[in-house]
Amino acid sequence: MKVFLSTFLVACCILVQLCFATGASNIVNRHSGNFPRNKETPSYNNVLKTSQQVQRKEAPDLMTLTSELGLKAFYLFVQQAGLATMLRGKGPWTVFAPTNSAFDRLPQDVKAALADPGVLNRVLLYHIVPKELKAGSLQNNKVITTANNDTVMANIYEDQEAGQDRVLTINGSPVYKENQMARNGVLHIIDKVLFPLTTGTALQYLRQDNATYSQTLKLLEVAGLTSTLNDTTAHTFLLPTNAALEKLDPAQLRHLMNDSRTASQIMKRHILQDVIFQAGFYDNEQVKTLEDNNEELTVLVGPGGMELYGNGTFSRVLAADVPVTNGVVHVVDTLMYKP
Repeated sequence: MKVFLSTFLVACCILVQLCFATGASNIVNRHSGNFPRNKETPSYNNVLKTSQQVQRKEAPDLMTLTSELGLKAFYLFVQQAGLATMLRGKGPWTVFAPTNSAFDRLPQDVKAALADPGVLNRVLLYHIVPKELKAGSLQNNKVITTANNDTVMANIYEDQEAGQDRVLTINGSPVYKENQMARNGVLHIIDKVLFPLTTGTALQYLRQDNATYSQTLKLLEVAGLTSTLNDTTAHTFLLPTNAALEKLDPAQLRHLMNDSRTASQIMKRHILQDVIFQAGFYDNEQVKTLEDNNEELTVLVGPGGMELYGNGTFSRVLAADVPVTNGVVHVVDTLMYKP
């Protein structure tokens, strides 16, 4: 009997010690923040993710969002093109939606062209990407394939020292309202209507308009730079027209056409190292060229437009933001060359 009682008391002591140890461990866990969690209790991250999913499901579709944001012109054109079902569908899609004023600013001949269902469909699909791209995922010079298998280019410009705010552009069109979320994608509001009219490289762009650029092409060939204009490396091309070259004295122009070294030096001055659409320039900015000693041009931006200054010559931009597959073309009215 004494043996039984002794064994029983020892067992009770061990049990009490185990219970105390377990309780103490739980107390430590509570004070350290490591609560013993029931497997069925959701974590904070899972709760947050679920909440975001619920909010996303309750958000409007892209077509409804377009209407809610007051983008009446884009909304009506999407309906006319028969694309409303797509923007109400599963997605995900990214939509670059132009403002009403962007459509209002279109020339009358362009507005008339949009009356053609085929043209309208192609133009609108150029504003839609078959995946979700939030603004934060877009890097400078990022090439994006659109729903009609064309491409647009995203660029990001920011210069804190110059007081320039961050500017995101799509084919040079500033994005002024980003990340408007829908249940089936994201919408960014842009300030221009995008057109998939230019295809090919900067060199191919010039060759499509021989009447305007035949002399320019010849000078680029003499300079040995046609491969640069046809390369995949992206640049900004400041391209003078035939009329710009004809401002030179005929004897000077003949000399350039037979002097490859000077021609190369001059035409490299008309190619910038970086891709810069008009929205990315700011007044008195210094931009680097491909010229052998990294010559810089000065950009002058004002109410009358944009000019560049180099080699003692001012050159006005006649047509800005012509997108090409290897960068952007700005057509200029003067060759930056001072004999």
